[in-house]
Amino acid sequence: MPETFIWSPQKGFTADRTPNVAVVKLGDGYEQRQTKGINPLMDKYSLEFVGVDDAKCSRPNVAKQANAFLTARMAVESFYWTPSDTGTQALFVCRSWSLVKNGGHYKLSADFEQVPR
Repeated sequence: MPETFIWSPQKGFTADRTPNVAVVKLGDGYEQRQTKGINPLMDKYSLEFVGVDDAKCSRPNVAKQANAFLTARMAVESFYWTPSDTGTQALFVCRSWSLVKNGGHYKLSADFEQVPR
């Protein structure tokens, strides 16, 4: 059973949606379009997580925790995540991410790609 990604990204993000559609070109510029498969719309999100290492701060470092979660899955294991724009839990995989450390400040940039259940 996949784990659930529980950390919240920054409020701003990018969501890419490209429907999987078969197109048949007909004469005179006409075309016929039909969705392909049972999952014709899979979302991709570009997200950022920030965190601070500070003994005075009672909040956990979200960027470091999210990095540890993604590293443990190594782009092989999928996980559940609920995007704030849809409010619907779906299955995702993270194929690439980067962690930037500047002093005690951390910024994690990650791309979440929806996969079929």
